[in-house]
Amino acid sequence: MSAIDPTSLTLTSDLAHRLQGHVAYLASQELAGRKPGTPGHEAAAHYIVNRFQESELEPFPSLQGYRQHLLPEIGDNLIGIRQAHSSAATNRWLLLGAHYDHLGTSGGKIYAGADDNAAAIAILLEVAKTLPSLTRYSVAFVAFTAEEPPYTLMGSQHFANHLPSEIGSTSHLQTVIILELMGGVHWEPLKQVLFAAGAEHSPGLYRHITQQTCDASDNLGLQIKPLGMHLIEEIPILGRTPFSDYHAFRNASVPFLFLSAGRTPRYHQPTDLPNTLHYERMALTTKWLINFFHLLNEDREPYTFQPNSIDFSEDVKTLAPLISQAASRHTCIPNTSLASLLKLKADAKWLTTLHVDHASQRDIKRLERTSLRMQGLLANFPAAFLL
Repeated sequence: MSAIDPTSLTLTSDLAHRLQGHVAYLASQELAGRKPGTPGHEAAAHYIVNRFQESELEPFPSLQGYRQHLLPEIGDNLIGIRQAHSSAATNRWLLLGAHYDHLGTSGGKIYAGADDNAAAIAILLEVAKTLPSLTRYSVAFVAFTAEEPPYTLMGSQHFANHLPSEIGSTSHLQTVIILELMGGVHWEPLKQVLFAAGAEHSPGLYRHITQQTCDASDNLGLQIKPLGMHLIEEIPILGRTPFSDYHAFRNASVPFLFLSAGRTPRYHQPTDLPNTLHYERMALTTKWLINFFHLLNEDREPYTFQPNSIDFSEDVKTLAPLISQAASRHTCIPNTSLASLLKLKADAKWLTTLHVDHASQRDIKRLERTSLRMQGLLANFPAAFLL
């Protein structure tokens, strides 16, 4: 199967064009990769704050503006809020977050970071523009700084450690939704897919991901696929390895949802450019998120948090069809080697005989390794067959 050529994907909706406009600026050559401490990073911050103001988001009074300051070499977290306005309003919050920094320049090359993470910021800005005040929960929109190396999750950790006084405590966060790698497209079976991880730790939140109403994304044409965090993070030898800003909130036992379209060969490469994104899927994601916030607003009780929860049956339901397609020469992930193909064929055969209700720890570990192999192939990692 040939890789999808993202430049062949036409933009038909006004929303997709607006999303493209955000990415075109944030991932422009002029901003030079938005590395913390650079003029390009500050220009991105200024752009985001201006969009917050245009969307009539309010700042937290305790911050005296839209910026939560860290260090000059790291930059600021950027926060706009839309408060609940009704007699049912509570002191609990929903949070939508994404990081806006990227890698900057290296070896004379610009790492523009269109998918990582300008695409997510674009979606955040359009949700902020459209989502009205909810009746029960106030909403915080947060653009985190310093997610990328060498800082690695410093912006989100600072936010979790120094919550604005209006929130007060992490126990007042009903749920946190983190967006990462939202625009990339490479393999045809994932063209309309968005992975939803982390909700399996909070039953009340998880039911919104697994119920039939979300399976077809309310007929938007977007496929929301539940995926356990262990299938993303469990790295051989290294163990659990966090990959995005959800980690600071998970450590505080805050219910969270991690949304991503997954990696492509352009991940952390100079080829991660604005013309390589699937803007119409991003538009569908924006609409889905707005609907999802309204669903969350219906829930009265705080969500519980179960840090070790795994839904192996749903994991298999999500991955088995993809593994089967990846194991076929006709539908495999582009550039799959013969060695990887043979391993995937063995995994696909194993899954046809697996009894998910009686899965062993060995079965769980095997699915984790297979998931990791798939991720390696999607990112064009040449030694994926070793995973």
